[in-house]
Amino acid sequence: MSISGGEYLITSVVALFAVMGILALPPVFLAATTGLAPATKRKVAFQTTLAVAITLTVSFFIGIYILALFQIEMDAFKVAGALVVANMAWGMIMARPSAIMDTHGKNPAVIPLAIPKTAGPGTIATVITLGEAQTWQSTAGNMIVIVIVTGIALAFMLGAGRIEHTLGESGLSIVSRIFGLLLLSIAITSIMESLLQYFPGWAGT
Repeated sequence: MSISGGEYLITSVVALFAVMGILALPPVFLAATTGLAPATKRKVAFQTTLAVAITLTVSFFIGIYILALFQIEMDAFKVAGALVVANMAWGMIMARPSAIMDTHGKNPAVIPLAIPKTAGPGTIATVITLGEAQTWQSTAGNMIVIVIVTGIALAFMLGAGRIEHTLGESGLSIVSRIFGLLLLSIAITSIMESLLQYFPGWAGT
């Protein structure tokens, strides 16, 4: 690494935190766990964290090989995932949960909370890029980054109940719509960036 270990960890944590959209996680978590008891919500939060950690670890070590096996382009993968996230975001904006958010009474930990919300296509692509590191020091540092960011995600989910209690039903509805709009914007941005890789002329280059 050309920069110090501490700077690398901070930069990587901030980058992964942003691409995971952790700030928008509490409203999505509350929407996906509506009607569940507080104890059950905490259980779902821990299960989601475990699912995210496993997904990111697998992506880090063998993600590039999985995409190559199915001959999937990274940008195509990001567009497909962003469309799924956009569907979730639109449901939040319209206060009508999408089919992805409707788990039909099943545990929402893996889908949609872990995938595609937290360990989404952008996150997986970022982790796959980190996995290209060759030294054991880089590998260890990146694994520490994954542990730190998944821990932060857990803290945000566990704090979602307090946010719900503070804002109330009306306030939560407003916040959910606002973060839904932000999440939709992130998804559209990801789609546009990926499409520009295929159609650079759109950017005037």
